[in-house]
Amino acid sequence: MASAGASGAVTAEDQRSYIKIETLRGKNPTEIHSVLREVCGEQTVDRRTVSHWATRFRGGHVTIKDDQRPGRPKTSTDERSVKLVADFLAQDRRATCEEISQAPGISPTSVFSILTKDLQERKICARWVPHCLTAE
Repeated sequence: MASAGASGAVTAEDQRSYIKIETLRGKNPTEIHSVLREVCGEQTVDRRTVSHWATRFRGGHVTIKDDQRPGRPKTSTDERSVKLVADFLAQDRRATCEEISQAPGISPTSVFSILTKDLQERKICARWVPHCLTAE
């Protein structure tokens, strides 16, 4: 089984493809899992996962992608929200998460997540400062 990534790692999606092919060839989940274990080592999906996907493929499921799940979609940290927070921060670097969240209508928790993860900012002396300081 060839790896798909440049790093040589076999992803879970790669393993699903292999499970699909071997299931269509008539192999059972135990045989498929043992071959995956030889190739992927510790990165192998669980035996129960192999069995789950094999059952789905035998039942006519054609795609290796996960089905859509019910629930609220992730929207609070989309590109538009990140840009809104970045623009607000450019105007006032002393703003709190609550103040920033009032203008675009994003929750303070999401604002904090955008500031720390997406924009890589840190709060120093009541002012948001880039994590990696530059000459500016």
